[in-house]
Amino acid sequence: MTDTQPDRGGVGLNKICTQVIGRIYQLQLAPEPGIRELPVHVEMTYRRSRPFELEVRFRTCGDTTSVTWCIGRELLSAGLTGASSEVDDAAQHLARDVQISTHALSRHDWTLITLRSPSGTAEIGLPSHELIEFIDRTEDVVAAGMEGPLVAEADLAALFDEPGPVW
Repeated sequence: MTDTQPDRGGVGLNKICTQVIGRIYQLQLAPEPGIRELPVHVEMTYRRSRPFELEVRFRTCGDTTSVTWCIGRELLSAGLTGASSEVDDAAQHLARDVQISTHALSRHDWTLITLRSPSGTAEIGLPSHELIEFIDRTEDVVAAGMEGPLVAEADLAALFDEPGPVW
């Protein structure tokens, strides 16, 4: 399901949102070693006001709490055609915080998103076609390559809207 919201002027889009059901994979060491799979609800939001990133909210089925990550739109797009990763400087480049790779399976392609934080690692599998559809829709909001000028324009507007110092 994809939801769109027009901007205030009624021209173009301000944000888009989609929901996808995927699988979260957990390595289980005890009582029986193996990989445990759980369904996960994933909500992705792309906003014109933050053109470089996607807000991705993960919630396991039956759970009321969620975890939100910001993932680069370009990173996800690159991961849909191969493998891509992003390093957080705060982690001192010890590990990749976000890794995205797409794998061809017998029936269809799946994209694996690996998220690492100090509290652990999560691997989430999502149908690639749903992610490709969503990335294509983000182009309706901000075309790839046009993020920089949009951010610069917003920064200038904010700069001139701010009241100056009182002398």
